Amino acid sequence: MIKNGQTMSNMKKSLLVCSLLALMSGVSGCASKTKFGHLSSDDKASTFNAELGTNYLNAGELENAEIKLQRALEQDPNNALASNTYGRLLAVLDDPIGAEQAFTKSIRLDPKRAEYRNNYAIFLCDNGRTQESVAQFVAASENKFYRTPEYALDNAGVCAMDANQLDLAETHLRSAIRLNPNFAPSMLHMAELKLKSGDATVADAYYSRYLSLARHTAGSLAVGIDVKQAIGDQAAANELARSLVTHFPRSSQAKTFVAQN
Repeated sequence: MIKNGQTMSNMKKSLLVCSLLALMSGVSGCASKTKFGHLSSDDKASTFNAELGTNYLNAGELENAEIKLQRALEQDPNNALASNTYGRLLAVLDDPIGAEQAFTKSIRLDPKRAEYRNNYAIFLCDNGRTQESVAQFVAASENKFYRTPEYALDNAGVCAMDANQLDLAETHLRSAIRLNPNFAPSMLHMAELKLKSGDATVADAYYSRYLSLARHTAGSLAVGIDVKQAIGDQAAANELARSLVTHFPRSSQAKTFVAQN
């Protein structure tokens, strides 16, 4: 999501969920290869270490992740999963040059794996390269092997909104909704977008559509507070604020709300 007072959370946190879910799919795809006898011993070991490294990174164990991923790449320099996950690790370790090299290598090695392109796009967006990021997200969404292209288009919209490119953001968020009319994340992001562009009534309509599709999160409650305040419904805003503080007291949104009120 986009930073905007108490409602807009960090883009990296918003997109990381999509990244981890996508890589879970990617890990599954790699793991399936070990069921067959087509790989050499080194390739099988590399696949195993790449999966371990990915799991360690997802768990925040950076040192273990680095050990396993480097070992995987030593065993098979052309292991696409290891390269892509190593790119994620290097991004966390503030090595953007190395991260980009690893990301682009993984895409060259396995161009059918849209998740790898999606992760590269997240990296580009986190580094302020909005146009390049959006292009990569769109390319991922157009990959026929990608089962959930609406996620990539939603990410493109969020990245553009984060850069205050509201027209571009709306284009991609609407595309995500056209692909999946019941895709709750894009409904919430459209509510944020319309609120940011000053159209509180439409923002409230999208927020209502979101609530018909998904349960509240700390992020959605924070958005709702601002939406309801914008349309002048302070009673509803107060109720959402109580829910935020009661049910998500440790969230960054609740802490920000309490600090500001």
